[in-house]
Amino acid sequence: MILTLRFLLFDADYTLLDFPADMRRAIQTAYCAMGFDVVRPFSDEVLALYESCNNRWWANYEKGLCDKQTLYTRFQDFFRAAGLPARDPVEMNRVYFDTLGKSGTPYPGALDLLRALSKRFAIYIVTNGNASTQKTRFAQSGILDFVQGVFISDEIGYAKPDKRFFDAVLAGIPGAEPENCIVVGDSLSADMQGAANAGILSIWCNPERKDNPLSVPVTYEGSSYADILELLTGKDL
Repeated sequence: MILTLRFLLFDADYTLLDFPADMRRAIQTAYCAMGFDVVRPFSDEVLALYESCNNRWWANYEKGLCDKQTLYTRFQDFFRAAGLPARDPVEMNRVYFDTLGKSGTPYPGALDLLRALSKRFAIYIVTNGNASTQKTRFAQSGILDFVQGVFISDEIGYAKPDKRFFDAVLAGIPGAEPENCIVVGDSLSADMQGAANAGILSIWCNPERKDNPLSVPVTYEGSSYADILELLTGKDL
């Protein structure tokens, strides 16, 4: 139990929301809408090719090597990697995000965790996701019942792990200081590095017990929601 804490800054996707499940539905819908299923049936292999392209472009975004407006380029890379005919990447990006915005699947236990923590702390969401899509996903997921606010990189102008993103978050929460906040998230490169850049404590949500190959500073680590609750309150779920 960390006695000085007042504010919890939670990442959303892969931490509270089952983004892999939501993303798979969205990419498959967009894939079929573009007519690719006639050329090559959608499969786990096709999904893996998309994820490889997607992860590479989001890593570039986190490093400041591209802006959000050019992320649609990942679809051009995907078309080539999967051996698909050229299509309009902007249109596929639109269909993808329209479909993704209709989802919002919380992981089992995520709402119970937030419910328990909201009795003691003020909870905020900090995310790099698309603003309009994330807002509808959050509304449909149920997590907004337990949070005081949402901070999205699109609206702030900077993305995690940029210290300026977290500076804006702290400035937007009355009474928040690095010393009384903690970042909870799954991403070493975005959440944990961002917390370290801003001088904020962190909890790495690591259910698969992965190694830390980046040697990113992590204050605490939890492999389950029960671990996280105990770290923050000293109580079990």
